[in-house]
Amino acid sequence: MKSRFLFPYKCRSIGVVLFILGFVVASFGYYFRDSFVNWQFRQNLNLTEFLHDTAVSMWIGGLFLIAFSKERIEDEQIAQLRLDSLQWSIYFNYAILILCIILLDTRHVMLGVAAHFIFTPLLFFIIRFKWSIYQLNRSIKNND
Repeated sequence: MKSRFLFPYKCRSIGVVLFILGFVVASFGYYFRDSFVNWQFRQNLNLTEFLHDTAVSMWIGGLFLIAFSKERIEDEQIAQLRLDSLQWSIYFNYAILILCIILLDTRHVMLGVAAHFIFTPLLFFIIRFKWSIYQLNRSIKNND
């Protein structure tokens, strides 16, 4: 089977590195936030926003590469699992979004929640897809 819209398998490791680097950048920006604010005020720069934007971009890029990289063996069953997981992640993401809309009443809080919903479908997809592959491999082992 030829899957035209997936990255090569090697891109998965690049995605993992990007995702971890995003956490390092975010942690660095959070840990040194007070000293950055003092330095920024003197330099007329906004380094904390830059670090936040860089970290979020790394998270999204890393999750994108992890989610849409080929498996070592990419066949029709894996493609079906990928499709089912993508559909499940969209359903789950919108169910949580609707709950947040109902339960959160301030716009400021909802804006933060909506900003995080940019990368949660990718995260839900990866979790569901990996769980489905794990269950498939476990059922194959039990049948042998």
